[in-house]
Amino acid sequence: MGMAEHSSTSSICDEDDSTKSQQNDLKTQQGESFNYDDILEHVGQLGQYQLRTFLWLCVPAFFPGMVVMSYTFTGAVPDNRCFVEGCDADYSVSSESNHFFTPWLNNTIPWKEDNTPDQCNRYNYTWTNLEECQQPNAPTDPTMIVGCDHWIYDTSLFQSTIVTEFDLTCENEWKETLASSVYMFGMLIGAATLGNIADRIGRKLAFSVNVVLLATLTTGLAFSPNFITFCVLRFLCGVTAIGHFLILFVWGVEAVGKKYRVMCGFIYQCVFTVGCAVLGLVAFYIRDWKNLQLVISVPMFDLVSLYWVVPESIRWLIAKKRYSEARLLILQAAKMNKKNVPDHLIFVEKEKSDDTGGRDHEGEPVSGSVSKGESIQDVFHSKVLLKRFAIMFLAWIAAVMGYYGITFAATNLSDDFFLNYELAMAVEIPAYISGIFLVDKLGRRPTLSGGLIASGVACLITGLVPEDPPAIRITFSMLGKLFISCVMATVYSYTSDLFPTSARSAAVGLCSTFGRVGGILAPIIATAGRKIDPALPFIVFAGVNLSVGLLCLLLPETNKTTLPDTVEEAEEMEKYTLSCLRRSKNRMEEPKGTIDDSVSM
Repeated sequence: MGMAEHSSTSSICDEDDSTKSQQNDLKTQQGESFNYDDILEHVGQLGQYQLRTFLWLCVPAFFPGMVVMSYTFTGAVPDNRCFVEGCDADYSVSSESNHFFTPWLNNTIPWKEDNTPDQCNRYNYTWTNLEECQQPNAPTDPTMIVGCDHWIYDTSLFQSTIVTEFDLTCENEWKETLASSVYMFGMLIGAATLGNIADRIGRKLAFSVNVVLLATLTTGLAFSPNFITFCVLRFLCGVTAIGHFLILFVWGVEAVGKKYRVMCGFIYQCVFTVGCAVLGLVAFYIRDWKNLQLVISVPMFDLVSLYWVVPESIRWLIAKKRYSEARLLILQAAKMNKKNVPDHLIFVEKEKSDDTGGRDHEGEPVSGSVSKGESIQDVFHSKVLLKRFAIMFLAWIAAVMGYYGITFAATNLSDDFFLNYELAMAVEIPAYISGIFLVDKLGRRPTLSGGLIASGVACLITGLVPEDPPAIRITFSMLGKLFISCVMATVYSYTSDLFPTSARSAAVGLCSTFGRVGGILAPIIATAGRKIDPALPFIVFAGVNLSVGLLCLLLPETNKTTLPDTVEEAEEMEKYTLSCLRRSKNRMEEPKGTIDDSVSM
């Protein structure tokens, strides 16, 4: 009775192995046409054609990091103090480039307990000339203090930023944080929308239109006449910048075979980080925010030329049933790779051509209904994929929150602003390089789950150890950054593996959208740490990373599997979860037990 009940249970994990084997043999005999993974076995998984596509897309991958991190320099907050009329009016005509600290500050501006001049107040006294400001016994009354009307900024580190441009200090200090928040909100919107657009109109067109918008908007930032205009443009930059990276990432990963998908994904992340590091070097020599903004923005207009250089994603064309276009590119790839493709793999049968979106294998319009193919809505109708979405949403939130949250701690490393930035970027490179081998040897699931857990442990130690000596906190905070950087790279590739081609960009974009929630929460948690306890943010990041890391063990392993093209194929990947593998093992041991029972009877 128990055996009968077990055999009648229907689930993805308990499919009949013999039936699947017969189906696979039948597909092999028939030579299923336009199965891109089968085609890659003949064309080559990373031949000259795929390598050319991958390397060309490394060029635009260089810029999103520069756009995202540019606000670190263009929005930097230099030291400031009140403009003292009479004193600064004379001093400003001197030959010295930076007159922030002057001998007469003690007479004109109150000082704080940390031995720095008050940033928002000055003594209420009218000075007529510089000599009067420098008098040893200046007539100052500590009780007569007024707020600043204008400000003087320390230009020793930055010649200008948006803070100096729009006077975002004192009662307007919150606006500097707002400009950062609207960018993150723009990324949230862009991740939710642009990925779906790329799935509908194609990677090539979506990228080309998006890069023109991104280059135009980032260039326009340098000419913002006021703070409101700057914020609006900053928001739109966030929308297009995240779309820029998501589209090129999916485009590049789809071009190569399953053996090289993760490696390509990690390399794109490395290029992203290199762009961030190069930004720091450029900013070191260009201290004016407008010039820096133009230097990183104008070159992006050249990326439009990739429309005529990089071919459309063959996998996307097949998913959209545009077989005639896919066939031409496959033949082009075979020729460039010096390979041959069997005709039956790129042959469009009449039955298939009726569902090709209106074209036959010769590219001529065909009559009949037009199939629109699957979309992100079909993914939401699957309970299996919805569960997968929920886990990946949390994984993205944990990854992004940990990545930005730990990065904020880099200011504790040294007193050098630019060195702090470069160290925070440099630690990511070994994370991505080691991640390539970890994902290949251990798999996607162990790397994601293990990386979150390891980062959580490092954050927990950072939050619990005493502040002195600081080297311990610095070491473990950087270890946390290393592990979470590996997670950030893995989560892109892993998400791309878990969902079908017809909704891949939208799925990655939607998960990335939830990740931006973590990015918004990170500075809030960091601020709470400064007000309550410096250890609090690390404890929070540790708790989130540890719990989500354990939850990710429920995901299927996708290492060395083919990318799913349909919802059905994506659902079938559930057999690679840990629970299904245990059930399969139990089924293999079951016949032996049955024989023993029958003998004993």
